[in-house]
Amino acid sequence: MMAKAKKWLSLGILLVLVVVGAAIGYARWRHNQIFVMTENAYVQGDVYMVSFKVSGKILEVNVRENQPVKEGDVVAVLDPHDHDLAISSAEAKLAEAVSGLATDHAMIAQYQAQVAAAKSELDLAETELARVAALYKRESLPKQNYDRAVAQEQVASARLDAAKKAVAASQAKLAVSQTKVDGAKASLESAKLQRSYCTVVSPVAGFVSRKSAEVGQVVAAGQPLCAVVPLGLKDIWVEANYKETQLQRVRVGQKARVWADIDKGKVYTGTVESLSAGTGGAFALLPPENATGNWVKIVQRLPVRIKINPEADPNHELRLGLTVTCEIDTSQDGK
Repeated sequence: MMAKAKKWLSLGILLVLVVVGAAIGYARWRHNQIFVMTENAYVQGDVYMVSFKVSGKILEVNVRENQPVKEGDVVAVLDPHDHDLAISSAEAKLAEAVSGLATDHAMIAQYQAQVAAAKSELDLAETELARVAALYKRESLPKQNYDRAVAQEQVASARLDAAKKAVAASQAKLAVSQTKVDGAKASLESAKLQRSYCTVVSPVAGFVSRKSAEVGQVVAAGQPLCAVVPLGLKDIWVEANYKETQLQRVRVGQKARVWADIDKGKVYTGTVESLSAGTGGAFALLPPENATGNWVKIVQRLPVRIKINPEADPNHELRLGLTVTCEIDTSQDGK
């Protein structure tokens, strides 16, 4: 009897194990039907390179590696001596152009006064000519006096024409001088703008990374000094590389969960933001050549961008490049 009881007990235990195993297997199978998971996922984010717009010698470096900075904080300063000289030269040229403009205004006023004087002389000469002509017509004056009055009227008329032409020439010169003044002002503004480029600030709030700038270093325009990495949740995301066979039911807007290898006990929630337009191989520098005779089918992976929820990482624990595990709930339709 004892042997028979042990036999039934063993069969019962075995049956329970089979049922539990089947339940676990069904649950895992059902879970895998709804949730698609990959460990080929990494934290990505925006990286802002900081550089000068002009070349020169670095005078100050105000940041260090991994230092937090705010938007607008001064990162580095160039020696501004050459730019200060350029500003002084531009200011001198502007002063010279303004002086020339003032001289032209004075010349125009002088020639306009000459026009007024010449017009008065012409009016007087015309009046005198009319009086002399009337007397000469009555033969009360000799022809010599009449000829002299005619000549004086012609000379006065010529002086008026010359004065008017001088005014026109001065006004044309004034336009040229005004152009020189405008050009000198533009040159001064450009010099001041170039001078302002001697100070470079952080474009965003974040952490300094890949710092290469040192005091005394001569840098070229556009040469990277450091990078600023913002860790706000709008600036980082997860790029999960799913197999193409897993993407049948993945849609934009579906919920996702992320575990970082740095702390697998913490779950970060998010949503599917987008699917890449092509696989990683399609955008490689040397894309694979599949039109060959020895072709072997390889399952491709498509990057899926996961947006982390704003409240999921308030302490900015996620860092760029960290390996994560990503799981997408495909039971929803998404957007």
